[in-house]
Amino acid sequence: MGCVSCHLSTLRTAPPGTPINGDVFTVPDALGNKIIHPYSDFLLHDIGTGDGIPVLPTPEYAATTNLIRTAPLWALRTRNRLMHDGLSFTKQEAIERHGGQATPVRGSYNALTLEQQGQVLEFLNSL
Repeated sequence: MGCVSCHLSTLRTAPPGTPINGDVFTVPDALGNKIIHPYSDFLLHDIGTGDGIPVLPTPEYAATTNLIRTAPLWALRTRNRLMHDGLSFTKQEAIERHGGQATPVRGSYNALTLEQQGQVLEFLNSL
């Protein structure tokens, strides 16, 4: 359907010794080169909710105003408030709120049969 364009199943952490976060933190051996399955790319995307949070409230970062960091889907079944603002209470509601860059993906989900949609929701519950 295209969910993986933002919700990547697998990522590899940066190599040990890599300076990150503006050189404030150096990836230690214990965290470097690890394979994780977050179902997120942790990047900023416009999902059409119109309420993104600017990285910094300055004109140079104005383009981030409508961008939301992709939430990881791991342990999704344990959450009762979804999306960046916690205003979606079901997975179905959260999927329906996806717009912007995710509009085609939402359309693909909506084109599925109810049985297929149920299978997607079951998969999300398995994470």
